Amino acid sequence: MTKYVVTSGDYHIKTNDAGSIFLDTGNQIGQVYMTGNLVVKGTTTQVDATNLDLKDNIIVLNAGEQGAGVSLSTSGFEIDRGSKVNTLFVFDETVSWNYQVTQTIKQGVFKSRDINGGNIGLEVRSISTGGGDLYLINAGTGVISVSGTNQYENQVTDDDDIPNKKYVDVQIAAQVAAADFQKIRDGSSSFTQVVVADFETTGQTSVASITVDGVNNVNFYDNRSELHDLRVDGSRISTTVSNSDLTLSAPGTGSVVIDDQLQILTTPSPDDSAVDPAQPTDGLKIYAKSQGVGKTGLYYVNSSNVRDELISKNRSLLLSMIF
Repeated sequence: MTKYVVTSGDYHIKTNDAGSIFLDTGNQIGQVYMTGNLVVKGTTTQVDATNLDLKDNIIVLNAGEQGAGVSLSTSGFEIDRGSKVNTLFVFDETVSWNYQVTQTIKQGVFKSRDINGGNIGLEVRSISTGGGDLYLINAGTGVISVSGTNQYENQVTDDDDIPNKKYVDVQIAAQVAAADFQKIRDGSSSFTQVVVADFETTGQTSVASITVDGVNNVNFYDNRSELHDLRVDGSRISTTVSNSDLTLSAPGTGSVVIDDQLQILTTPSPDDSAVDPAQPTDGLKIYAKSQGVGKTGLYYVNSSNVRDELISKNRSLLLSMIF
């Protein structure tokens, strides 16, 4: 039978000091209804229920705070873990962090930890930033690690996957091992570079070229090398520019030393039809052609355009006896 207690004013139920008030629904689990708001003025509220259902969308913790921030530094939930250390999910007012968007210092972070201050892991499948940037590790020297995963570097297959250091190391090593670089270059307007071009790719003569400060002065071909204005073709050294001199010079008091026989081929040469070369502007030229009266075939022409054949010893003795 339902019974009602009705009063025109406040209704008080009071026990002796430190007493208890029980609302007993009997041997079977019943329900206690309150149509108004419940105000608890004690320091601890304990609910002994297996499941607690709340219709409130928002649960306010640290209600009535009068200070700027949480005066007791933290506010949150504590989970009783029995014989294991209890864990907390709290808002910690003492931790500051840098808001990268405006480069300002913000105060307070959410922390998952145990009651001894040890960090507790957090398992999620997705983190949404609402379209903004995601900033990790705002200070210190920490790193983002995938330690404990099974060969993470082998799982990086999608274009949007984030690689770890091992993946980068493996990829670089593989690329270098199979390297097919055609150019090494530094600089922009006045660049220095090494370029290789193969006939199989270009359809032109294979060459390795070196350019220094924008000037290409070195080229290596399969049958010759060209360095500045010199061409080395097997054991032959010549100039790359027609009608230019080839100078052998020993600076200071040094000399040009020939440690073997010196052979001078007769004129004309394959690329110079002149039998007698033009006079030099300084010194003299020595050249070989068909022998004349001197019987040596060795001739000279000096800067005064005087030409003659060097005479052999026997020819000189014979002519001296005749004349």
